[in-house]
Amino acid sequence: MTGRAKTLLSDATQEEQAACIRLLALSVVQHRAKCDFVPLRESAEYFKPGSNCKEKAALFMQSRNIVEEALEVVRVLAAEAQPEAAPEEKLSEKRKQLRISVTAPVKLLWPGFDEPTNANLQNISWGGASITVGNARTHSGDTLQILLPGINSSTINIEAKVLRTWKLSSSQGEGMAVRFSSLATKDQDEFEDVLKLLAQSEDNVGLRQHARLTQRLDIQFDGPDELHATLDDISAGGLGVTVPDPLQIGQSLEAVISTLDEGCTLKLRARVVRLEPVKMGNFDLYQAGLKFEHPSRELNNLTRELIVQMAGKQK
Repeated sequence: MTGRAKTLLSDATQEEQAACIRLLALSVVQHRAKCDFVPLRESAEYFKPGSNCKEKAALFMQSRNIVEEALEVVRVLAAEAQPEAAPEEKLSEKRKQLRISVTAPVKLLWPGFDEPTNANLQNISWGGASITVGNARTHSGDTLQILLPGINSSTINIEAKVLRTWKLSSSQGEGMAVRFSSLATKDQDEFEDVLKLLAQSEDNVGLRQHARLTQRLDIQFDGPDELHATLDDISAGGLGVTVPDPLQIGQSLEAVISTLDEGCTLKLRARVVRLEPVKMGNFDLYQAGLKFEHPSRELNNLTRELIVQMAGKQK
């Protein structure tokens, strides 16, 4: 950050900077909801005592998500601005996660709509997808639901965030790039099975040999007591871990959290939102921040169930 913006922020107190962030985030939420200009003074009314508490709580929760989204974008951009990797390193990174080219029908449920819209997949991976649709009724940064056909006539409901949209030629409609942001834990195994099935199609035979569906991260704890101390962080939706090799900020992976004897295990989707190099003696390690891509209520239930399971094993 340079120039006037840096000077302005340098002159502000920490409390003033935090208040500005909260106000700007709340304003973005209102802009997206109304698809129109909202004066900052109007947004500031929600910080005054006596306003609608239920509406205020919902807006503040959304604005917190906006701040989190902005922080992740800043970190991704910072990571992309690092020195360019050698060609073989780039190829190795690209092969960590398989992107499957496939033409398949899906349904989209837009925010604020009750009826889904027909659309078509163009490609899909563990972390996101490219989709074509007649008319994209949403904007970059919005969240929608993707109804993906599962196996045995089931439907997998995936929450996804719109990264960008673009116009297609002639009457082909619009293209959308989305990143999967939340998936019910009951659907994650079937989603993985669907990806495996798609990857085995003739169009992707060559790709199968060079990439895997997702990167797996094994996180092991020395016994139930050590894992128990970390369950609050997992329940809250995130976890910090130290890893020997760098991960890619923004990538989704499969985190398998267990005790060393694998007597207590959780398998969760997670996205890398932070990565910092650290030095431990003569070893170069990395501290990674993970955000779990499951509904918060489900994470709470899973951690409670695991606590009960651990208590039973300790008797």
